[in-house]
Amino acid sequence: MTDPLAPPPVSVVLPAYNRAGVIRGAIESVLRQSFTDFELIVVDDCSTDATAAEAAEVADPRVRLIRHEANRGASAARNTGIRAARAPWVAFQDSDDEWLPLKLEKQMARLAAPGADYIAAYCGMLILGLPEAGGAASGGRPVISYMPRPDLAPVEGEILPTLMRTSIVSTQTLVARRDLLLEIGGFDETMPALIDWECMLRLAPLGPIACVDEPLVLQRFSANSITRDAPRRAAARDRAVEKHRALLERDPAALARLYYIVAGDHRITGNYPAAGRALAKARALAPGNPRIWAMSLYLALLRRFGAPPAA
Repeated sequence: MTDPLAPPPVSVVLPAYNRAGVIRGAIESVLRQSFTDFELIVVDDCSTDATAAEAAEVADPRVRLIRHEANRGASAARNTGIRAARAPWVAFQDSDDEWLPLKLEKQMARLAAPGADYIAAYCGMLILGLPEAGGAASGGRPVISYMPRPDLAPVEGEILPTLMRTSIVSTQTLVARRDLLLEIGGFDETMPALIDWECMLRLAPLGPIACVDEPLVLQRFSANSITRDAPRRAAARDRAVEKHRALLERDPAALARLYYIVAGDHRITGNYPAAGRALAKARALAPGNPRIWAMSLYLALLRRFGAPPAA
């Protein structure tokens, strides 16, 4: 018989801010898990709607509600949950996403397998509605994609080379050792977006990471999802690349590509000076890359003549 006072194997942290309409669904997707020995810590980040009340109405002893007295952001809410967690492993859910029932079972099986030395495990995720495409294809039909993309490798074990090129681990797919999350300082509370990628750049060097390469999470983009905010995403990628430049310099080609992406982010938002600075860094790392020179020429034309009229 399980000791009700003993710490569970895994703590699930669910930050929420003004998600009254969807928070119950996110909570229920955790409570429906086939792996049942967990605690669920809902951290309400000082919502101004009924989010906390909706969470408090869930009648399950595994659910704990913590409320921030001031709005501090999703990273701070996750860090509050990590500190409050009783389990050696911490998983994360988002307030507008859904876990499929076998998610925790399959991840915990990989982490607990004989001889396993993984410091974390993540799983595949279906993304419903890409923000770059406005959330839907023509005719209002959803756009669906899968992460990690099948063209990326490695996706298991030493995944830092892949992370140095792109993000493959979204927070709601991750289960990680609590002690190591605390060791790296948790999530960077100053990052305006791309919080998961920046965190993984600090976590991945500490050990091998397992991948359950199946679609076990459904991600949906709501009207106030951070991922939809292009200026915040541009600032976040720029900040993350500069913060981890010493690490990323191990692969100059990958770093040049990241600066190229940063430049594209800033160009789209109209921040042409920041785009120019990023392109200069990309050219220094990869002076023979024609795509970088092509964007440099295009940016010079934009800065001289202005953006073309909308179609």
